[in-house]
Amino acid sequence: MINDDLLIDLPADTHMHFAMNNMNLGDIENLLITHTHADHYCPNLFELRGGVYAHNLKYKKMHVYGNADVKTKFEGYYEVFPIAQEIRDNIEIHELEPLKKVHIGKYDVTPLYAHHAMGQQVSLNYIIEDGKSSLLYLIDSGLPYPETFERIAAVKKPYDCVVMDGTMGYVEPEVGYEGHMCFKENIALKEKLLSCGAADEHTKFIVTHITHNHATSHEEAVKYFKPHGIEVAYDGYKTEF
Repeated sequence: MINDDLLIDLPADTHMHFAMNNMNLGDIENLLITHTHADHYCPNLFELRGGVYAHNLKYKKMHVYGNADVKTKFEGYYEVFPIAQEIRDNIEIHELEPLKKVHIGKYDVTPLYAHHAMGQQVSLNYIIEDGKSSLLYLIDSGLPYPETFERIAAVKKPYDCVVMDGTMGYVEPEVGYEGHMCFKENIALKEKLLSCGAADEHTKFIVTHITHNHATSHEEAVKYFKPHGIEVAYDGYKTEF
């Protein structure tokens, strides 16, 4: 969640996340989707956005942004399980073009090619700016493709925050999965961003999307990254930049 009005991804446990953090999904006008893997996009949740399920929405219409598969999956699901027309009419899906900056709400958003979900038309990461702060969001993704990194590095001032994928944990880079980063690659990416001027000593670096398959406890991950100045996220984690 960016501030209180821009949401990234819609996994199955979104309602639980909002309830546990005393937040209201009806307050969300704009939703960015990285890709359509089930842990990032469950369009069946839209069925609850209206009718007898939701009331007094702050925004009558929700705008959803992502690749072409976002709309395809939405329409495919509701072709089999029809959604109430009043709900469908208030969900507008927009296809984003990688590397083309768009204005969404109060944000300038630049979609990037993510190194992930190679079977889809494109998987996206995002640069999000509000004129004061900038966020580089790299989940799900392996190390950025060269052309993606070229765009990432072409900034006028360093990013204020970088969120990195740490799925592969302690796995060595050479035996890991290219569509996700490991902890060593997180450290290497931070050093590369610092060396090219896309980050500085004020940039906040965060690792998340960590799986128990390749990492142990949160405490051990925190200890591992502490010498490198990288924070480790957790459910309910909040930060300011």
